[in-house]
Amino acid sequence: MPALPATLISVDLDDVACYHAIHGLPPPSPSQCGVGLTRWLPRFLELFARTGVRATFFVIGRDLQRDLEEGGEGAALLRQAVEAGHELGNHSFSHAYDLVRMPAAAQREDLRACDALLRGLGAEVMGFRAPGYTHDAGLLRQAAALGHRYDSSCLPSAPYYAAKLAVMGAMALRGERSSSQWRGAGSFLGSRLPYWREDVALWELPMSVSPVTRVPLIGTTLLALPAVVAGALRRTALGLPHFHLELHGIDLGDAERDGLSPGLARRQPELRVPWRVRHERLRELLVLRGGGTALRDAVR
Repeated sequence: MPALPATLISVDLDDVACYHAIHGLPPPSPSQCGVGLTRWLPRFLELFARTGVRATFFVIGRDLQRDLEEGGEGAALLRQAVEAGHELGNHSFSHAYDLVRMPAAAQREDLRACDALLRGLGAEVMGFRAPGYTHDAGLLRQAAALGHRYDSSCLPSAPYYAAKLAVMGAMALRGERSSSQWRGAGSFLGSRLPYWREDVALWELPMSVSPVTRVPLIGTTLLALPAVVAGALRRTALGLPHFHLELHGIDLGDAERDGLSPGLARRQPELRVPWRVRHERLRELLVLRGGGTALRDAVR
């Protein structure tokens, strides 16, 4: 593999319904749906334009299809993103957290439906990211069959997986049910650096974690944790020769401005930190890293 870009940037455009599902909340109201494409995406586009970033946006096909049926405001923004040099990636059509457990034919159709919508916007779709990071070789073979060249579903952090299980266990004791999956430990193990997967004929582009301790260096930890902890993790991220920063649309969400439910605002770490604080932390990090590039630049 050629020399890696110093900084890779990816953004999961998960909509509000995804967060309600993992927190065991009732489905959001129609007025709360769609903010991932219509409100969060433009905030990233504006910030990336100011900081010299070309990113990969992983798009859920279900959300894009709904947007197209309701006038296409988010689709127009995604087209603008493509024209500005950003990449669109396949984040599945349904964002089903149990996608990895579905029959191969159902997986194939799910990924194909999202791929077709993205190509309809003029995107060259090269990469896949599984819902909730949970994947296996069978699911990745379906992505490879579509002509994708890389997967980016690995978050090689055992501490993250342990924390996830702890949260799900606490929810179960309270009688709450999360859509997140218990299974999938392999998604949180493995190399910290990109590598070729011979078994599925794809490059694997893991999200960055800290050396030794393997704490995730993602939007939630770098932007939403208390200042002392988040600051130390950002310094770690700045010291890495190769850094893949995974963000989520909600990293630049605002509970009040976006009309999000109080239940979600209480449970989602990002929403408990003022928007301006998260925005400034991210802007500073991107500037100090010298911008960033889309994931496709790591495999071309």
